[in-house]
Amino acid sequence: MLLNVQELAARGETVRLSESFDATEAVKEVRDVKPLGPLSAELVAEYADGVIDVSGHLACKLQLACSRCLEPIEYDCQVSFQETFKIVPKEVAERGEQDDEDFVPIHGERLDLRPYVEEELLLHLPYALLCREDCKGLCPECGQNLNRGECGCNREKIDPRLMALKDWYDARPN
Repeated sequence: MLLNVQELAARGETVRLSESFDATEAVKEVRDVKPLGPLSAELVAEYADGVIDVSGHLACKLQLACSRCLEPIEYDCQVSFQETFKIVPKEVAERGEQDDEDFVPIHGERLDLRPYVEEELLLHLPYALLCREDCKGLCPECGQNLNRGECGCNREKIDPRLMALKDWYDARPN
């Protein structure tokens, strides 16, 4: 997803960018996330006084695992995109230095927006997605999905520090 910076600066007009690409490479390091379709980006780039504002919308259908029962869930990821780039001298861009954290320093004729789009998608992945609000999860003893039925395991846990008190309570005469 290339933006021609020199052309944008020379024309001074708003540029619309629209592209869809495979998100597999973007999410390959994220566990239990699989794209079910392309990542679509609809962006608008505006130039003013050496600063390029890029904003728009990202959309991608993903398959994630429920945080409790690990069942696959289809998730429709809709993300707003906003990034500000500033044209700086080549030396500053190569060092990665910037005096202001509100922009990304760039140098050159073309700006590849794809890494920024992929990063925004990753930042907006849900932390703990549930298949449903009342998901019971997995049995800690046998691993059975408790949404499908009870497994019969005794899941009563007693703190080992209090185990002596349990025995004392059972041995007490009535």
